[in-house]
Amino acid sequence: MSPKTRPSHAEPDPRQRDEDDAIERERAEGREMDSMMWTIVGHMAASMLVYGGLGYLLGRWLGHPILLLFGVLFGMVLSLVYTIWLANRSGRDR
Repeated sequence: MSPKTRPSHAEPDPRQRDEDDAIERERAEGREMDSMMWTIVGHMAASMLVYGGLGYLLGRWLGHPILLLFGVLFGMVLSLVYTIWLANRSGRDR
């Protein structure tokens, strides 16, 4: 029967239901990946601002402007380690 002539109470084709479920799972995985990527960008930006700012202030106070660079690098490394730790932890939860 064509979809137009099929009664509305008829069960949909199981293959179509499986395809719909697969598409929905794909979309959910895509949304999860998108969320994870924005989380990584947020962590990197926040760490660069916070630790870079602390390095800047400490460098100005002590008279060593190179501390800004060390603060930014420390923040990026810390954020990268945290991101890797989160990715490993979420991999084990599955």
